Order: sequence, then C-alpha cells, then structure tokens
Amino acid sequence: MFDVTVKLPHDTVTVKAAAGENLLQVLRTAGVQLDAPCNGNGTCGKCRVKLEKGRVKRLRPGRQDTAGGGELLLACSCSVTEPLVVTVPGETLLACGSICLERDSSIFAGRYDSVKKAFEALHGRENHLQTAVLQLDEPTLDDNLSDVDRLTRSFRLAAGCDRVIINVEQARKLPHLLRENGFKVAVVYSRLPDGTSRLLDVKAPREHPGYGIAVDVGTTSVAACLVDLENGRVLGEAACTNAQSRYGADVINRIIFATKGDGLHLLQTAVVRESINPLIRELCLHSGLRGDDIVLFSVAANTVMTHLLLGVWPDFLRKEPYIPALTATENIAVTAADLGLCINKNALILLAPSVASYVGGDITAGVTAAFLRETEKNSMLIDLGTNGEIVLGNSEFAMTCACSAGPAFEGGEISCGMRAVAGAIESVAIDGTYTARFKVIGGQKPAGICGSGLIDLIAELKRTGLIDARGRFRKEINTANVVYDAYGVGRYIVAAKERYDIPADIYLTEIDIDNFIRAKAAVYSAACVLLSSLGLDFDDLAEIKVAGGIGNHINLDNAVRIGLFPALNPDKFTFIGNSSLTGSYLSLVNKKATAFMQQAAQQMTYLELSVYPGYMDEFVSASFIPHTDSRRFPSAASDRS
Repeated sequence: MFDVTVKLPHDTVTVKAAAGENLLQVLRTAGVQLDAPCNGNGTCGKCRVKLEKGRVKRLRPGRQDTAGGGELLLACSCSVTEPLVVTVPGETLLACGSICLERDSSIFAGRYDSVKKAFEALHGRENHLQTAVLQLDEPTLDDNLSDVDRLTRSFRLAAGCDRVIINVEQARKLPHLLRENGFKVAVVYSRLPDGTSRLLDVKAPREHPGYGIAVDVGTTSVAACLVDLENGRVLGEAACTNAQSRYGADVINRIIFATKGDGLHLLQTAVVRESINPLIRELCLHSGLRGDDIVLFSVAANTVMTHLLLGVWPDFLRKEPYIPALTATENIAVTAADLGLCINKNALILLAPSVASYVGGDITAGVTAAFLRETEKNSMLIDLGTNGEIVLGNSEFAMTCACSAGPAFEGGEISCGMRAVAGAIESVAIDGTYTARFKVIGGQKPAGICGSGLIDLIAELKRTGLIDARGRFRKEINTANVVYDAYGVGRYIVAAKERYDIPADIYLTEIDIDNFIRAKAAVYSAACVLLSSLGLDFDDLAEIKVAGGIGNHINLDNAVRIGLFPALNPDKFTFIGNSSLTGSYLSLVNKKATAFMQQAAQQMTYLELSVYPGYMDEFVSASFIPHTDSRRFPSAASDRS
C-alpha cells in the first residue's frame, strides 16, 4: 500500500492506495468529488489533476507509459505505482454541495398557485392528509386501555374507519404527549385505498398540521420546494447538482457503475445524503422548521433515477428489451426510513409513475403540469434535460419517446458549462470584432455558461461565420478570440481571465460544440419521428410547451437558428420551466393530481426510437447547424457558411 497525498484548494488529505489501483478511484475513496461525466472512460477529459511528486503508470489505448511529477494528467487514465502527491485544481471538483436557494417568494409563489388553481378548476381537489382533533377519555382503574388502544378507539369513532395503522415512532411519543395536553391531541392521517387510515403524526391540538416537500430528481440537478399543506403555499424553492454526477453524467454510465461492487448503494446514498437531504435542511432552516414537521414527500424522477433512489437493480433498463423493475408506484410501500430522508419517519411518500425504461415519472408529472391531456388540439411537450423526453397528444391520445440528449442543456459535458445559477452566462451576442457581449445571472463575474447561453453562443458563432455547419472553426477568419491547441482543435474565448478578473478563461471548444449539436439533433429528430409516426407534421401542432431548467431563458429565435426547435409561429411556443417539479408539487397538494398521474402513465404509448425506421437518418440530418435541409429553417439562411 502507498500513501497518496491529495492537495485540495482548501484542504489536504492522505489516503492509502494499492499498487495498480486507478487514481480516480483512489481520489473517490478519499472523498474527493471530481467532475467525471464519463465515469472514468477517458472521454470527457475533465478529471484533470497535477502530479506533484512520484510517478504513475499512464494507460492509453494500445500502450502504457509512465508519467512523472509536474505533469497534468487525467486521474481515470492513471494507476498508482508508488507514493504520490497530487494537486486537484478547483475547476476539476464537482460543485455538488452548492445549493441555490430562492428566498423571494414573489418569484415562484404565483407560478405554483396558478397551476394549482387551474388543476382544481378542471379536476377538483382532495387532500392527501386529514386532521382530526380528539378529546380522549382519561384512563381510570375501570377504564384501563393502553394509550395506543385509547387513541385508536377514539379515532375510529371520529373518522368512521375500522382499521388504523400506527407505527412505533408514534407509540413512543404518545405517553407524554397525551398527559401534557390533557388527553386532547390532533391526529394527522391519510386514508389508504382499502379504507385503512394510516396515522402520520400525533401532536398537540394547537400545532400546525404539517408541511410537505416536492422534489424533482433530475440526472444533472435536483430541485425541491417546501409547501405549507394547510393552504398549499410554497415557502421556499432550492436546487443543487445531483451528487451522482461524479459517477457519470448520463444514466447509462450510472447504470454501469451501479452494477460494480457497492455502486448501487453509493448512488442511492449520494443523491439522498448529498443532494435531497441538504435541500430539505436548507429549506427548513430558511422557514424555521424541523425535519420532523415534514409529513408528506412527493418525488418525480426519470425511470433510472427512480430505480437508483429506491436502490433497485437498474441494469435491465439498458438491455433489450429494456424492462424496468417497476413503473406503476401506487402499490410500492416505501418509507422515509427506507430512503434515508431527514424528515418525519412516518411521512407519506409519493412516487410519480413511469411509462417505460426511459420515460419516467418526471414526464408524467410534466404532462400533468402542462395540461397536455385537457385540450382537443394536438400539443407537444419537450423536456430539455439530460434525457430529452417528448410527449405528443391531446385529450384523446398521448405518445411519448426519449432521446439521449446528454447533459449539455444543463451545462454538462461542456468545458466551461454550468447550471443556470448565479454566475452563469445566460445570453450572448457577438459584435463586429468577434468579441462576446453577454449577460450573467445575478449580475456578478462570469463563472461559466449555462444552456441558454450556449444556444445563443453557438447561434452567434454560426451567424458571424466563425464556425461552419459542422461546428468547426473557420481558420481563414483571423481573430484573437479563437485559439487552437497543438492538435489544431479550436476554442472561442467568451470571457478572458485578464479582462474580467476571473481565475481562468471561459471558452467553448469544437468538442463542446459537437456535444451540443448532438444534443439538439437528438431532440429535433425525436420530435420529427414522433410526429411522422402518426402522419403529422409540426404545422399540425397548436402548441409546443418547452420544459426544463433552461426553458424560461431561451432565446427562441436562436434556438430555431441552430435547429433545436422547428420554424413555427413564436406564439405557438410556451416555456413552462421545471414541469417535473411543478407536477410533483401538484401531487403533493392534491390527491386527484396523484391519481391523474397514474392514469396518464397508463394511457401513454411509448415509441422506442432505437428500433424505429428512419430515426437515424433524421438524427444525422439534424447533426448540422441548423440542418442538412436548409428549407426547414429559413431564418438561418442569412447566416454565413
């Protein structure tokens, strides 16, 4: 065993490593959270570390050699051969611990309230939780029932039910609670489909009935909102990176990681302990609540994320015929303790149902929030996430498909990409000197580029002629803003470190552009195939609803110019933000929304693109800026080629 000393920006740790052990795995063992979107395949080039002392065996395709001190290396491509000292640059670390908390309720409260009222107007309202205030008879020598029996006897009479479930946590608190409150208590309960009443909390009658948390577990990001269940009001909203990202940027890499050793356990604990629970604690702290006050928890996630959250073996999802372990969730009994959530142990857990292997609960939640099934006109929902999902339908039918867009829309697999949080460049224009002019979220120094900024930047690079239809820089244009490495790969400097007083340049490479082109091509071609499978075209759509973390910031004209969206009347597009989180919220505050999701999942028809004739032809044609058929995008005709 060898000592490996790891120098971090604000700390130094030492870990033991066996001879031949992969350096990336050694760093993970030390608790270092490296950004490794490809999960160690050597393709993303992000797990860069500096070897200060010692030598490693460097692994390359077809041969092996050694590297000595002072070299910059990819941790995934090296194995330990002797004691080492390694420096991990700040930009190599995954910023999964950073929570973006929205404190101004005026920004989000109206959005949730309007959707809640619209759903209630169409479908009615039914709460998951009910409260009964009970005055129990005090025990005597002649009436010597146990505290639990005394409570359940009174509750059955008041609620009109025959069977009551109370768990041991409530039994533990009952003796003191009853006597401190003169045997008058409030019971928070949920009526199960078979008529059984499940007691979620027993408290003093003057206390608030309880709060809920709605969560969207995305492949790249996790978002949550805290809700007052008494009135449905959202008290706070927060988001952070999904901590599973260090094990791979996409669902396939995470599935593969889950099959190795204790990978499944690591993935489950990462998303709960490092993403969901910190969000819950931050939201509770902001509102002056305790985790025990949370008695209802709703979560929407894609099918793979749902499996990983539950700790269910996911490997068959990626193997033909792509069968999930579960889709419908109404019969899945899961507790807060099962998931390791830092909320009331008796909390009711709601899981949005999936449709198929790659169309999950985030889409059934999104369809509910987008009101796609309540109109007679053909509408389309496009969810721009790591997995691009599309739903086409109306009140009579719904068809859906999924495409592997990758994390580019959320800044993943982009050299200087980041989520749409403070410091992210969200819009870009390039002037006559080929210099970028941009807007930064929060008005501070730029730290990276988010999805909406990437759309603008690539559209502007094409408009000014700096790149061609394939996304390659045109070397005949002479500008200091485009530089080339030793291999001739170009990069465009968006924000120079000297000019903006930032640690390093913010730039976009040809590899980044290629990643983004493949992402937009996957979405556009999937939408084309979904429509053509029913003999329809984009002109047959009354509305396109765009969901996802970048949805509210997209420049529609630029999205069309690069071939992401079809060239339609702008009035047909509606940007609805994080529809998965909104749908999760609806499920939290309205039992009818939960039932609607179950019904929606059962009624959607899934189209498997990988076996659909013509999909690859559409994808290849769309893998240019904007497309091989320029007639589809007349607004891009004036762009320089």
